[in-house]
Amino acid sequence: MNLVFSSKVPSESRDALEELLFFNPRQHRVREGIINSLEQFGHPRLEQTAAGLSICVGNHEAQTLFAYDQDRRGKVPVGVVVFLRTSPAEVAIVHVAVHPAYALRGQKAGVGLGVALVEKVKEIAARIVGVQRIVFFYRRHVVIHV
Repeated sequence: MNLVFSSKVPSESRDALEELLFFNPRQHRVREGIINSLEQFGHPRLEQTAAGLSICVGNHEAQTLFAYDQDRRGKVPVGVVVFLRTSPAEVAIVHVAVHPAYALRGQKAGVGLGVALVEKVKEIAARIVGVQRIVFFYRRHVVIHV
């Protein structure tokens, strides 16, 4: 498996991204956190840009990181993390989605894709002046210090 990360997703991957983000079969596990996130930040939506698709969350300026498995056919994301800066010292991860094959009990479970996505956000946050912690919004008690 050859994972790469990008802030872009091509327009032709819309169906796969919608499936991953909105119809993920494992989302029931974090239902309460999703509801809290929707109430706090608004609904995520896909927007077409000149560079491809992006994910917006309510009226917030969210950042998105997509994971791709280069060994897989087609340029479709197998994971996504959406995060935003909620204060000068804090970044909140407001959504994480992993393709079922890459989830903990999936065919490619050894990857630890959800953890890898969070680690990538930690790397990004460490480069932002003033950010001291990352809050995993689905589980507010989970705080990662940068």
